[in-house]
Amino acid sequence: MSRKQPIFILSLISYIFLQGCDVSSGGGGDTQEPDPVVADFPVAYIERPIPRDEDGLFVPDNLLELTQFNPGARLYLKDRASVPADAILITDVAFGAEEAPADGGEASAPMYDVKGLTVDPDGTKLLFSMRAPEIEGLDEDEQPTWNIWEYDLETEILRRLIESNTIAEEGQDIMPAYLADGRIVFSTNRQRRSRAVLLDENKPQFSALTEDDEETEAFSLHVMEDSGTEIKQITFNQSHDLYPTLLNDGRIMFLRWDNYTGDKDRLSLYTANPNGSNVSLEYGFHSQTTGTNESEGVFAKPRELIDNRIQVNLRPRSSEKLGGGMVAIDTLNFTESNIAVPGSGATGSAQQSIIDADITTDGSVSPAGYYSSAYPIDDGSERLLMSWAPCQLRGYRLGIFIDDALQLINDAGEFVNTDGDTTETPVTITEEEVGSFPCTDSALSLPNIQSALPLYGLWIFDPLTQTQSPVVLAQQETIYTDALVLQPIPLPDFIPDPVPGQDFEQELADENVGILHIRSVYDIDGMDVSPNGINATADPLQTPEAERPARFIRLVKAVSQADDDVVDFDNSAFGRVSWMSDILGYIPIEPDGSAMFKVPADVAFTFSILDANGRRVTTDGSGDLGPRHEYWMTLRAGEVRECSGCHTSDDTETPHGRVGAEPPSINLGALSDAPFPNTRLRDEFGTPHTDPQVGESMAQYYARVNGARTPSVNILDYSDWTEDGTTRPIVATTDLSYSDLRSEAPTDCAVNWNSLCRIVINYIPHIQPVWEVSRQTFDDSEPPVLISDYTCTNCHSTADADGMTIIPAGNRQLNLSAAQSEERNDYLVSYAHLLFGNRVLELDANGNLRLELEQLVVDGVPQFQMIQLVIEDIAQFEAIDQNGNTVPAPLDTIDPNLTLVLDENGNPVPYLVQEMQQVVDDEGNPVFDINGDPVLEPIPIMVETGNRNGALLSPAGALASDEFFDVFAPGGSHDGYLNGAELKLIAEWMDIGGQYYNNQFDAP
Repeated sequence: MSRKQPIFILSLISYIFLQGCDVSSGGGGDTQEPDPVVADFPVAYIERPIPRDEDGLFVPDNLLELTQFNPGARLYLKDRASVPADAILITDVAFGAEEAPADGGEASAPMYDVKGLTVDPDGTKLLFSMRAPEIEGLDEDEQPTWNIWEYDLETEILRRLIESNTIAEEGQDIMPAYLADGRIVFSTNRQRRSRAVLLDENKPQFSALTEDDEETEAFSLHVMEDSGTEIKQITFNQSHDLYPTLLNDGRIMFLRWDNYTGDKDRLSLYTANPNGSNVSLEYGFHSQTTGTNESEGVFAKPRELIDNRIQVNLRPRSSEKLGGGMVAIDTLNFTESNIAVPGSGATGSAQQSIIDADITTDGSVSPAGYYSSAYPIDDGSERLLMSWAPCQLRGYRLGIFIDDALQLINDAGEFVNTDGDTTETPVTITEEEVGSFPCTDSALSLPNIQSALPLYGLWIFDPLTQTQSPVVLAQQETIYTDALVLQPIPLPDFIPDPVPGQDFEQELADENVGILHIRSVYDIDGMDVSPNGINATADPLQTPEAERPARFIRLVKAVSQADDDVVDFDNSAFGRVSWMSDILGYIPIEPDGSAMFKVPADVAFTFSILDANGRRVTTDGSGDLGPRHEYWMTLRAGEVRECSGCHTSDDTETPHGRVGAEPPSINLGALSDAPFPNTRLRDEFGTPHTDPQVGESMAQYYARVNGARTPSVNILDYSDWTEDGTTRPIVATTDLSYSDLRSEAPTDCAVNWNSLCRIVINYIPHIQPVWEVSRQTFDDSEPPVLISDYTCTNCHSTADADGMTIIPAGNRQLNLSAAQSEERNDYLVSYAHLLFGNRVLELDANGNLRLELEQLVVDGVPQFQMIQLVIEDIAQFEAIDQNGNTVPAPLDTIDPNLTLVLDENGNPVPYLVQEMQQVVDDEGNPVFDINGDPVLEPIPIMVETGNRNGALLSPAGALASDEFFDVFAPGGSHDGYLNGAELKLIAEWMDIGGQYYNNQFDAP
């Protein structure tokens, strides 16, 4: 017999039980004597109705719709894992059943919801999330929230952990789990610490939204005492952290949604210590499509098995089958499905199906059915308690199915009558007559066969024999899931929370900072991308300071978005991008590429590598230092984290950030207890410090003798390192300070930095004034005589100092004035010209096509040049695709008459699909050809002429905006017009995206 056959046989058994057993009590019946083949231990599970909306339509299960309310769920407890054992309902008492009606009918049960069931290590307490019944007449935001509840089997007491109604309703609390010390970890949108940080930033207190623009509050992990007190936030992702579970080594594993700027969208397994420190990617960032046929496979409901593998429900994030496959992942030896931890010796795939059967996870019909949950039985048998739905098809009765037109067919696809006899005339039944019946191999091959809604029951599955026995029988319109075993298990290791002054310096707690150590920014996935090799780059005799490409790190903070009820602003406030960013500060990079510096605690941050001018850099060759690090990191107060280096791109599967799995660092540090080659670290008096210790990076050495570097809002690099045998004063070799700005600085921390310092750049108050600052110079005469005037708006505007109309200077006719743009009326004309270019593509009031904005002054008024353009053959236009190849002109229509293509230079070429008109003679009479047909000609189109005026600044960054910055470089046409602080301000603004606003509360 095939190993896959028992699954099908059991589906028939399930069907027989389903038709013959009354399971209205949740699988009840008289308790019998223990059966030696039946597990003799208590089990708990959730019974819930098939999810349907108010119109009765089926609602798929979306893992990211975290607060969805499906009333009618119940929590049951059986004293034995067998069908006849009594099932006790333990949650109705929380809300009470309604009184029986006067006519003697049954009282209706309270319509609440339950999910996220778990058990304590002693096997005596159940923990879960429950939401009270809906209150009629209240809006959604006034309805009850999800709360954490506990049931004690010994005392038979059911209680809500947070007693205060006010505190309980502050957030949606879901997915609880016990920690080793009895505390509770759970996922919630409370964001307690994040709200406090936002309040410290002088922003109204609100729950930050996820990064998918769906107005969804982000859920993060919190811990609390079992009394419901001492609620503390421990993770600070900008999207959701879900399904926390305690591992045997004391760490918390959870599912993190990485969705930076909305284009990452990964759901991966992470781990953290119970206090939220040491958050790191554990598994699966590049294994997102491990479902059937390379479909999405989400690692839902992770739980550690007895053999230390991680069991997950592998399924799409939105499942019409309400489940998927049960997979065990070897996260100890793998970081991706096909990437082993270096030195582990592991081969093959990290992921293995627990069930040796044909299970599909892509939403297609699954011959072996679907699984919703599984729980390991710790009795040495390797068995699991599972929620399983057999393969079911829609039909009339056993062996008679329906097609997509509700016509009766057999498993060969032939039309049959209600008795199963073949017929030439199709027999159609009503939707009310349709039932669910077991699949057959032949029926599954039919193209128009109809899959039934899943019928989830509870089963004990034996992976050794690949067989299973029923515990709770499935029934129509009901799901049994989240089943678990109540038995004691070994207590996981306990990782205590660190204590300030004992486990880390009290000073770090007082400053509310952690410390990050990057061994070398030149370490890209274990490859050395420094210009001369890491040792030569660190040696000033081989690589002078000016030749080191990586000079500074810019720390960037996420700007959490509030919903429209808190602040409502147009998306145009973002400008050319879809996010906002704050800058936390700058840190110099040591000669070997290392950096060790303070970071504000409990804040989602990222960083970029900069050149000496403070611009995000790229390097030629095998590595790329420049792209934004588009993943959020966080540190807790006092936490010290180390990473080897950086990633090349999202495509690399090289482990990054997981201790013990990364490639060895390219930076070996000091090779002996002696100075680094040809360079010394000196104090402010020029005296050399003691020698580094073996293995110390330059940053570690610096931090040991001076303390970790403190960020600054200014870009400063002091001459701490000198060539061996030489001395020089400790002065700034690079000094780009806001104090040199001639306009308002975008920060209040120009002198002393602390964990609350932010650089918040808004275009109107911080960038526009740069164009308007007076740049006049005068001689020493009395009265002074104006020598020059390099004020930006003196030339780049539509009026000179005397108010006379002028054409903005430059071949792009750049207008830097503060007037409101007519073409992009959400912005000042200067922002529109710099970030969007000053081209206009539209039809004017006369139906003429306006293309380009090169202007002439006619009678004191700027006017467009117009010429007549007749397009007779639209096929003459060709487009340039993204690879630079010439392709036929696309016909993507912007409006019914206007189509855009690209010319041979890759520039947009508009044309109208022209209407034809009849030719007339000089007297206005229609002209006909020799056949008597009207002679037609295209209607002329008026098009403006002149240079194409594209954007000078790119949200891709300062180095992508070289056409702008080059004019201010030495020898450029505007050399000296802007000072270093002003160029630094513009560069940092472009590197974070060139937003119009970086504070939503400042935006109109």
